[in-house]
Amino acid sequence: KSGNPVFYYIARRYKIGETNGDLLIYHVILTLKPFCHKPFELVVDFTHTCSDNRFRTEFLQKWFVVLPQVAYENIHGAYLYNCNSWVREYTKFHDRILMPLKGNRKLV
Repeated sequence: KSGNPVFYYIARRYKIGETNGDLLIYHVILTLKPFCHKPFELVVDFTHTCSDNRFRTEFLQKWFVVLPQVAYENIHGAYLYNCNSWVREYTKFHDRILMPLKGNRKLV
């Protein structure tokens, strides 16, 4: 509604052991590069996700290190869709890493 670009991530398409995580991060950085200096929105779709679609702990930490700070500052909203019980358990297990996101008003 606000006219911002929207990026949609389908979590079930990432398969641990089948997808090169570093290439995924590189692709995300290249995709966001022209848009990260102005407001944008992110939708993360967790429909039908399970442990096969999880990020390893070290890879999850890497996301917070390699993405430019300006990208985090310009996320107008991040929408999590279909968070199942597995996603809830995963976030509890990685609570220390995901702590900076807790209580963030941009996260819906």
